[in-house]
Amino acid sequence: MLLLKREYFWFWIILYSIGGPILLAAILDCFKKDAWYLEWRYWVIGLIFILPFAIMINVLNFQMLAITSKKLGIAGSEYYLSPYIWLLLFIVPIFGWILLMVMILYLYIMTFIKLYNGAAEKYIIKK
Repeated sequence: MLLLKREYFWFWIILYSIGGPILLAAILDCFKKDAWYLEWRYWVIGLIFILPFAIMINVLNFQMLAITSKKLGIAGSEYYLSPYIWLLLFIVPIFGWILLMVMILYLYIMTFIKLYNGAAEKYIIKK
């Protein structure tokens, strides 16, 4: 839990390049007990067909990014937690895809800023 301190901001920047939202979500306890990503059958089927597995990893990454942004208090988190917004942006060609990338980039940058400002320090468990 000490990784949530403000001094470890650079650690999170490096870690986010290899899947950091999932690790940050695990540290901030963002996983739900009855969510789709805990069903092993989905992951086996996705792994068999390969392409769904890559899509599932990306969806999990984006979902954990949105949930951690809500926990860190990033503005607009109610929009990012709606699956309809993400589906609409994914379906609409060109403009939607550009806006999708801008929204994801915004979440990444604002997460870094919140971690730098020490917003995650309140989740450190003191012994």
